[in-house]
Formats: sequence, structure tokens, C-alpha cells
Amino acid sequence: MAPAVVTGTAPPCQLGLGFARVKPLRTLTLLLLGLGLFTPSCASKEALGVGSVSILGGVINDPRNKSLRFDVLRFGLERFCFEMTRRGVPLKLADDQPVIGRFFAASCSSQVLDDDARQSFVVQFAGKGYGWTQPTGRVGFEASGLMEYAPDFQLEDGVMYVYFRPKQVDAVKFSLTQDAQGQPMVENALTRGGMALLGIDANELGRKIALGQLRRGFTVLRLGSSGEVEFGMGLIPPGQRPFRPFQVKNATKLALVNERTEVHRQQQDLVGAFEVSEDDQALFVDATLDGAEAVDVLVVPKHAGDAILEHLTHAPGPAQLPSQPLLSDVLGAAQPYRRYLPLPKGLYYLVFDNSAGVGQVGPPQIAGDDRAAKIDYLVQLGDRL
Repeated sequence: MAPAVVTGTAPPCQLGLGFARVKPLRTLTLLLLGLGLFTPSCASKEALGVGSVSILGGVINDPRNKSLRFDVLRFGLERFCFEMTRRGVPLKLADDQPVIGRFFAASCSSQVLDDDARQSFVVQFAGKGYGWTQPTGRVGFEASGLMEYAPDFQLEDGVMYVYFRPKQVDAVKFSLTQDAQGQPMVENALTRGGMALLGIDANELGRKIALGQLRRGFTVLRLGSSGEVEFGMGLIPPGQRPFRPFQVKNATKLALVNERTEVHRQQQDLVGAFEVSEDDQALFVDATLDGAEAVDVLVVPKHAGDAILEHLTHAPGPAQLPSQPLLSDVLGAAQPYRRYLPLPKGLYYLVFDNSAGVGQVGPPQIAGDDRAAKIDYLVQLGDRL
């Protein structure tokens, strides 16, 4: 699918003021698919003070000003755990590939090491998630780890590339969750039995893959004087940009997520949770679909999304909705989709459903046919119309 262009409104989030206010950072990767765990966040002007805001735009670009630069990065990372525990982290086989699972942190703590000999950030996390692969179907897992990052940056054509280089990755643990029968949560029973017969330790395999991905680090890009911020896994070379399916131009709405996901038949993807912080705000959803005739688009409150997550990580098959969705809509193939959803203050999940028995549509039942629905989607937060 070619990148779509969305025009609108989104206040730029300045790296000098922390990281994007509602986006999560990303950095972590698990099981036979790779799990990258990031959490963008952006601070308010009040958090640093009006005086400091007025000077950061120029001073932060001076490579000699290491102390101020470190303070700014530290402030951004203080939001890391808050955002990471709120939002699911997308799992991908490669940076430019669709999302095929999510990791949701249940706990997170961070520490700043700041002295003459050592300036770095330490983050410890634990949580659970799900992912899909051809041989396994959906799998559920739990993961935890500890990471230490050293920040650095380069300037290229007016873009600041801020690198979080891993100094140490330690105590990485990975284990498959169990279903109601106490078996590892691997949907494909033949694969689960074959792994046992061959003596394959999926937990150790997942741990090694997680370690490899965590050692890649992540990159924050600050784009010119506007202060717009982008995030990407690994150390992105100067002059390159992370993949985004939608090009947002002149936007005053705040982009919460801009991704491509892949949802196989009889599967669901849980995106969020997104925070609506004021009663006069709304969510704006843009999407396009390829590879399937139609899928269901649902919006549910956090308590319902949490119940869906519990099912996706511990049981095969699609989750039933625990309550009526706030939005139940259909996304059709080759039909640009745009919806405006005013909501009261709270946390909300977006659910893409490619299964029968949930929502309004379901994929045809064709033996051996498991073509995935490929969905590009953009979720923005803005003022009510």
C-alpha cells in the first residue's frame, strides 16, 4: 500500500521539552518474531519552565552543551515508564514490516546515572504480550529485562539524530503463558507437540531473540526548528527516516500512532490504550485495508480492552467483547476510512477484528486459506469539531 497523505493539525512535540506527550517510546523484541520496546512521550512547557523552553531550541543543537542535553534527555526518559505501561509496544519481524503482535508492560522503573564518569539511563520492565507466526499461530508470552542506555546525537541537514546506545542488557527472561489446560499458549497444537518432541526450548529461544533486539537500541529524530519528533528501532543512519504509512502534513492534531499491522484470519489486534485527557477532545482514525474484503473496527474502554488482552495472551481463538463497543464499524478494501469519535476523559483501545462471530463482518471459511488483512492506520487526538 502506498503511503497516504493526511492534512490536519498537530502541535509539534519538541525533543527539548521531553518526548512526545502521548506517543510511546519503543524498544524490546520477543519470541520468534522480535519485540521492539519504545515509548515516546512529550512534556508540557510548564514542566521545564517558560524560561528554559525559550532557549532550548538553539542550545540543544550545540554538541558542546552536554550537561543541558543530558538533562533534557533525562526529562524525556522520566516519562518512559509512564507511557510504556499505558500503551502496547508493536512487534515486528523487521523495522519496515507490519505489526504482528504487541507487548504490554505491567511494571516499569527507571534510574538516571549522572556523574563525571557515567551518564546513562537504566530501565527495568516486566509484562506480557502476544504475537503471530505461520508455524505457531498466535502465542502468548511474559517477558522482563533490564537495560542501560548511553545517549548521543548527530546533526544532519537540520535533523538531530539522538541515539540511545545499549551499554548493558541484563536479566532478560521470557516464557510462554499457559492456557486453561496448563499448556503453553501456542495456538497450533501440532507445532506445540513438535517442539516438545524435538526438545526445543521456546522460552530460551525467545530469550535469545529478545536479547538480540534489545542490543540494537533506538533512535529519536528531532526534525528542524519545528521540533517534530519521530522514533525508530535500532541506530538509524543520518539522512534516513523511520517508515510511516501516513504522511501527516500541516497537522494540528497530535498523532498517537501511525503504523501498519497484519491481522490473520480468526485473529484480532489490540491497539492502545489511548488517553483522552479532556472532555472537549476526540479521537480521529484514518485507515486503509488490503488483502481482505473487510474487517471490523472497534473502539472499547480500557476495562474491556484489558479483558481482550487477557484472552489474547492466554487462550486460542478470537476474544469475545465483554461489553458493547463505543464504536463498531467496517473497514472495506480500497476504501479510505476516516472517523471522528468524541469521547469523555479516559483510556480507550482500538481493536481490528478479522474473525467470525465478533463485529459485523467475518472472513470466509476456506480451508488452508490464511491470507492476512494488511491495515494502515493513523490515530490522532484533537479538539472536538
